[in-house]
Amino acid sequence: MNLLQMLARQKAIVDAAKAEGNRALSVEEKREFDELQSKIDALRAQGDPNEPTPAPVDNSERALAAERQRALEITSLCRDFGLNAEEYIKDGHSIDQVRQFILEKQIKDRAPQPSGIQMGKDERDKFRDAAADGLALRVGMNVEKPNDGAGELRNLSLRELAKESLIIEGVNNAYRLSDDELLRQHLTPTSLFTNIIDQTARNVFQQAYTDAATTYQHWTRRGTLTDFRPTKTYQVGTAGELLLVSENGELKHDDPNGVEGPTRQLLTYGRQFSMSRQAFINDDVSFIETIPALYAQSARLGINRLVYQTLAKNPAIWDGKTLFHADHKNVMATGGAPSVDTLSQARQLLRKQTAAGGDVKLNIPARFMLVPTSLETKAGQLIGSTVDPSQANPNIPNPFYNQFTIVSDAELDDASVNGELEWYVTSDILRSPIQVDFLNGKDMPTIVMKQAPAGQLGFLWDIYMDYGVTVVDYQTVVKNNGK
Repeated sequence: MNLLQMLARQKAIVDAAKAEGNRALSVEEKREFDELQSKIDALRAQGDPNEPTPAPVDNSERALAAERQRALEITSLCRDFGLNAEEYIKDGHSIDQVRQFILEKQIKDRAPQPSGIQMGKDERDKFRDAAADGLALRVGMNVEKPNDGAGELRNLSLRELAKESLIIEGVNNAYRLSDDELLRQHLTPTSLFTNIIDQTARNVFQQAYTDAATTYQHWTRRGTLTDFRPTKTYQVGTAGELLLVSENGELKHDDPNGVEGPTRQLLTYGRQFSMSRQAFINDDVSFIETIPALYAQSARLGINRLVYQTLAKNPAIWDGKTLFHADHKNVMATGGAPSVDTLSQARQLLRKQTAAGGDVKLNIPARFMLVPTSLETKAGQLIGSTVDPSQANPNIPNPFYNQFTIVSDAELDDASVNGELEWYVTSDILRSPIQVDFLNGKDMPTIVMKQAPAGQLGFLWDIYMDYGVTVVDYQTVVKNNGK
């Protein structure tokens, strides 16, 4: 490897770290970078006239040296104060910022505490928390430790709760205001009552999202992206075999293989819903109980549906071929329901997959069986039986007894024409064929209360979420067409 090639390799190492959220170099990457740097320094010291003068490589050397120095200084400083330096290094804080954090912490920790004086919540905060718990109890939510007063406030209608809130805020004639005056003049997004409504709606929303009946999260890989730009990924290839070296022999240089993989990208999905003037006047608390929950479930079920459609629709992927293709060696030759024979084929196909650019067998393990609901019972009987269910002789053991996790989802039944017959075998989550990415790792939708537009009385909420579903590997999944 000449000087230009070594510099190019250093640049590739640094660029890969930048592309993955500007992370720090791994131990292996640092070791390779330093070894290359030693060789570069040796060549430059020799002044080899045959080596061309390289162009600057995006300040890679200088950037890495600065990063090492930053990490060293932060580690030393945190050690002196008994702090964990990893968080500051990972988040990209400068040494000056870390010094400021430590100073503020020291001031806070050493500040004198007033004897016998407790700083508590003001009346507004107490009322808001109690009213939110009371409203949550009224709509049927489970509140483990309700705030004082929640039991009494749960009996108030929405209008009565709004007027009590206005009195706390200093509107003394609140009980003389008409419903329209309440909505038009006083119940703004920053008012106490709307905060109570919003907090309850958020709690209902978050609980419903968590409880949504989805299955994609059990077998797909979860990732994170920091923006909406397309992000290219690369599949790890193979390195050359280690060759026999004779006494005083020379090691032969080798460059590892690698191929370009999928492009991941985030998209934004959202909706808006409102609580009308009529719902407020009619004291329709069922709105708060049901509508946010419906949209929360819809948000997560949308991810679930997209994942299974991506799998079952057999889309074209980054190499121009469909996900399940003869060239990808991931379609079982014998179609049929799950059985010892068909699972044996699936397991063999996964194990015989080869690394990109080589013939080395990957020996990928089979972990999950993905089936439509039409095959859920048969799959359960097969995996739960100690003997082969298809054999008349009960003494033949079942080699797949309790060897698979069965994931059944109704989306597979209708995802394609033969959905009720098709099923899949995949590897573990870290080698899942599908990855679900979220913006900065946030997998919960954002719900925001807004001011209703002019001429509209009521309350508005925006719901939106940023995620992307991508096929990231075709070698870790096998399909049976069912016939």
